[in-house]
Amino acid sequence: MVDLSGGGLGVGLDSFLPLGKKVAVDFKISDSLEFKNITSNVIRVQNSEDKFVVGLEFLDINQADVAKINSIIKSIYFIKDIKLFTSITHDEAFYLKSVGSEKEYKEGEVIFNEGDDGDAFYAVISGKIRITKKSMIDQSNEEILALIRENEFFGEMSLFDEGERTANALAHSDCRLFVVTVDNFNETIKGNHMLAIKILIGFIRTLSKRLKTMNQEMVDLLFSESTIKDMNQGGGQ
Repeated sequence: MVDLSGGGLGVGLDSFLPLGKKVAVDFKISDSLEFKNITSNVIRVQNSEDKFVVGLEFLDINQADVAKINSIIKSIYFIKDIKLFTSITHDEAFYLKSVGSEKEYKEGEVIFNEGDDGDAFYAVISGKIRITKKSMIDQSNEEILALIRENEFFGEMSLFDEGERTANALAHSDCRLFVVTVDNFNETIKGNHMLAIKILIGFIRTLSKRLKTMNQEMVDLLFSESTIKDMNQGGGQ
């Protein structure tokens, strides 16, 4: 049980540590970010079932490393806030971060076009994405289907269906996206069945919510059309 931030470390231990005790800790965030013998001060101790949850404050870690740690922690919380991934653990979120990448797009830049192969999932870190589709009435015009904002996602069907894109995605403003390719996603879930189940449950919940919204919109539309028709018929009598 580990909870990390740029200022310190929370860890579950079998033995008790008194407040104010100085300890040296080693921890590793990634292959390129490992820390050894970091002097820390015990600032909090709590009992939790059969463990002592100890809060440690770093005393001799430089600000550049603090910034690196905070950046990674921010990314982990961002991933956990994505509706598909809300049930995953911090460790699983860090694992997903390691198989994904971040990409920047300029306003108006195409992310993918209708008819392209679905090869990646996207989540918006900053900026907005415009989802469009050619008008059925006038093929030279496009209808805006949705605006995808920060912490929202799109292109998720590609993770479960290798079909073609059914709409266009363009950068509505300068934006930064978290991207997981289908190939990387498939390799990830092959080695972690529990993570795969959690993501699948998140996908089902998201799809169910969208279907409920669509059904309600259809009911509202039919009710509206029926009301207008009744009013027109009543006015003609």
